[in-house]
Amino acid sequence: MTRRLVGVRDSKPIIRGKVRHSLSGAEFLRRFRWLVFYSWNIPPVFGLGFILLIGVLTPSQLLGILITPLEPAYILSWLAFSLWFLPRFMRPLSDWLDGRPGGNPDAAVRAVRQFPLLYWGTFLTYLVMAPVSVVAAAHLYTDFQATTYALFRIELVALIVSIIVGLPIFFLMFDLFGRALGGLELTKPIITIKTKVFLIGALVPLLIDTMLVQYYWTRTGFFTIETFGMWLLLEALAIGGSLIFAHSFGQSLSPLQNLIGVPHTLPQASIAALRPLSTDELGLLTTEYRMMLEELRLHNEQLEDLVSVRTAELEIANRELEAFSYSVSHDLRAPLRAIDGFAKALSEDFSDKLDQTGQDYLKRVYGGAQRMGLLIDDLLQLSRINQSALKPTNINLSEMARKISAQLADSTPGRDVIIDISPGLACEADNNLLNIALTNLLDNAWKYSGKTEMPRIEFGATNHDGQTAYYVRDNGTGFDMQYAGKLFGAFQRLHGAEFPGTGIGLATVQRIVHRHHGRVWAESEVGQGATFFFTLGTPIKENA
Repeated sequence: MTRRLVGVRDSKPIIRGKVRHSLSGAEFLRRFRWLVFYSWNIPPVFGLGFILLIGVLTPSQLLGILITPLEPAYILSWLAFSLWFLPRFMRPLSDWLDGRPGGNPDAAVRAVRQFPLLYWGTFLTYLVMAPVSVVAAAHLYTDFQATTYALFRIELVALIVSIIVGLPIFFLMFDLFGRALGGLELTKPIITIKTKVFLIGALVPLLIDTMLVQYYWTRTGFFTIETFGMWLLLEALAIGGSLIFAHSFGQSLSPLQNLIGVPHTLPQASIAALRPLSTDELGLLTTEYRMMLEELRLHNEQLEDLVSVRTAELEIANRELEAFSYSVSHDLRAPLRAIDGFAKALSEDFSDKLDQTGQDYLKRVYGGAQRMGLLIDDLLQLSRINQSALKPTNINLSEMARKISAQLADSTPGRDVIIDISPGLACEADNNLLNIALTNLLDNAWKYSGKTEMPRIEFGATNHDGQTAYYVRDNGTGFDMQYAGKLFGAFQRLHGAEFPGTGIGLATVQRIVHRHHGRVWAESEVGQGATFFFTLGTPIKENA
């Protein structure tokens, strides 16, 4: 059944879908009637007993009051009236809980808001009038002589008892209302925490002390075992009331306490089960928190949908990129092979017919074709970085660096370079991709240290912000740090034609590092060499 949940939020109904009540209307009325029964029966027992203890009435006079019709009729008539009137006043709440046509949340909230005034007005009227019936019954049916002083003492006892006994039961009633109204979104509390704290912390101890003082002065005149026993009884009553108050606070806090340590991305069923169990500020806080979680869940769902759409678009883009790469590798290579082949044939067959200028032009055509081929290879490699699935394995980085360095040395025989590789460096990463990245970094170091008298290349690791940062350092040409932002862009080169290259190597390195959830950066000074750092998002591992 779909319900309107109304908490007087902006004075407008709020639609929140289906509500599952923790109580039925019949169960609510059954518990409510029992609390009313306790309210109208416990005070007479406690009050008459205390009147007997302080000596206002004797045991025979008290017995005479109880066996004659006036006082029992007074108590029973008020009990019957309260059991009829108060549940009838709360009928809008029970009707709403049962989904009856006449029940609506507005009327339920209105009844609960008006209940404190109605309850205390009826309850205090009952107890304030009770001393009159007690004195009248004692005067009519026993040898008790009614006096204004005696009536005042009994009135004082009735007032104190009404608050000491009535407050815990009143709190239990509002705990019951909190469970019944769990599906409503209240915008202001019906009973505030400040009121609860005041009633618990100030009023109850004060009234208990008043009763103890009255008993002490009128009964014993000094502290005796009897006084001590009375004090223990009153303390037990105070502790019992405090336990009820503590239970009330615990009920208010329990929905929020159950969320401690729970992830904030709760499923819809768990969010719906987050229901306030009180009508104070904690109940409102629970409601607001539930709404926040619901909004967060909807936001996450929208984000997941958006991610799904973007992922699908990225897959399409990757397929298009793959098609483009195929086109580049086949369609562009055919004319390049023709240019390269005819340039080579022209050089071999007609070189004697070309002068020095013609020979230079032909050499440039041949070199341009070779460079274009390398550029296509680098572009293809860059485009394929994101297409291949990562296959993490344990990699001996030190051994990988040694093999790459040996290949570089074989490519330029006769060059003397000091290569310092730290031993025992290892990580978990994709072997093929990391080999490409490290090859590019070491090749850069080899290339840009080529004009140095005593070239030196280092490969090692250091700690950077709690992460292992691997580095390749050289003592070559270096670069101006104001241009460092251009380093990792495709086709960006900080040096001229004296150093060969396509300007794609460092862009490839950055893409590989990013795929491993790491970062890459460089530090350098002109003429002082350069150091390239990279992290892989994983801690360093030592090989034996």
